[in-house]
Amino acid sequence: MRQTFTINSPIGEPDFTVQFKQHLVIPQKAKLQVNFIQLEFNSPSAGYLESRFSILTDLPIKTFFSTASGAKNNNAILNNLLCYVPIRHQETENLDDPGAGIPNAVGFTYEPHQPLIHDIDGNTLQLNSMKFKITKGDTLEIVDGTEFFDATICFTIITDE
Repeated sequence: MRQTFTINSPIGEPDFTVQFKQHLVIPQKAKLQVNFIQLEFNSPSAGYLESRFSILTDLPIKTFFSTASGAKNNNAILNNLLCYVPIRHQETENLDDPGAGIPNAVGFTYEPHQPLIHDIDGNTLQLNSMKFKITKGDTLEIVDGTEFFDATICFTIITDE
């Protein structure tokens, strides 16, 4: 069985919780597949084309992540990282030149080329909410709420039933 979710964040809130009207039951050995992530920002600062993002959740998925500390031996930490949104590669680099003008709004859409699938750990879950955080990709700090506009997170929970 497959259950697909399209979650929209509240406007201007990169740290949010989605409440369900009825309990969501996720059986043991379920998998979570990320379908796409869309992020929108108002009045981005210079350097936005070099931005990368991470989407964290409170679902019991295990992903190791190492921060960009500059250390030669950087330790990876265990985190509930749903998806990493890499740098957007543009054909023309001068689009980010403040002299050429920075756009009023920017959208990032990431759809993995290869399926991005997580195992959901633990026993059967009964949830009435899910928590999400949009963070900077290299530090896992919450993105600036004054620039962040909204996010759409689409994923599918896959079970053997």
